[in-house]
Amino acid sequence: MATVRLDFCLNPAERLTEQERALMTAMLHCLVGDIAAELRASLPAGWAGANDDDAAIVEALTRAGLLDDSDLMALLLRRADEERIGTAARARTGRRDARALQGLVSHQNGPVSAAAMALILAKGRRRDRFGQCLIGFDDLSAETADRLVHAVAAALRSDIAAAHGPAAADSELSEASVRFLEQHHPSRSIDALTAALVGLLDCAGALTDELLLACAHEGEVGFLAEAVGRRGGVSGSVAFQELLSAKARQVMALLRIAGFPRDLSAGLLASLGDLLGIADPGAAIGLFDQMSPDDVQAAAIWLSASPNYRGALDALGSSNG
Repeated sequence: MATVRLDFCLNPAERLTEQERALMTAMLHCLVGDIAAELRASLPAGWAGANDDDAAIVEALTRAGLLDDSDLMALLLRRADEERIGTAARARTGRRDARALQGLVSHQNGPVSAAAMALILAKGRRRDRFGQCLIGFDDLSAETADRLVHAVAAALRSDIAAAHGPAAADSELSEASVRFLEQHHPSRSIDALTAALVGLLDCAGALTDELLLACAHEGEVGFLAEAVGRRGGVSGSVAFQELLSAKARQVMALLRIAGFPRDLSAGLLASLGDLLGIADPGAAIGLFDQMSPDDVQAAAIWLSASPNYRGALDALGSSNG
């Protein structure tokens, strides 16, 4: 009953949509299934058996609270939001692909071209044969990867221990986990590859307003977040959270911190405002105009503070302003 009360009383604006919940669930099931498959493949021949019920593993881990990981949930939600925004934006243009990023593959700057190709290929690998969005193992933080791999290994233990003994099961699953974790490379994550591309574009003087507007038009909100963060001196993840806050003042403060001119900010709102939860772009631009240098500096100080500090203040009932 406590869970029912909590869900019923939750602010509708903070509740997951059915689309978000379905996509996050599907991505989580695929991720856990991929990890389980890798661990099984690393066991001695014949040890894995025929039990590949990944849904049962997810259910067991969920019941034990082992999937209640804030970093993992944040990643799933971010990918769901990126997918929602990208799909809606491309539907408006009638395009199925992200031409702005694809065009960078032919960029005259070699490193930019290579980085764009690496990002596009990585995004392609994070689609199943039906076009479903996936989470790659490299997208996880090192801490989350370690926790999740060992949680899945623990869920596999019962059947293996029954056939080969607890000690043998513990030994083989532990070694399989270590071997798999050695293949984890956060530098190949979508976020890291996006940040690398944005950094190279910026150094080459090619992170232009025209490119940013084209990316906004196609719903490339992850790319925009990295660009805004780089210009504003905050991390891409912080910039993404602010862009998706659905609060006009926070979004406008972020754009002001990044030094975006008024015309560029208005263009970004025209393309993405409603998808970011900003219902009145005109009022938002009014806030952009009204912000004083002191307001912008205060917002910059707040966003550059440690996430742990800001999170603690939020838990204590205090926040910026």
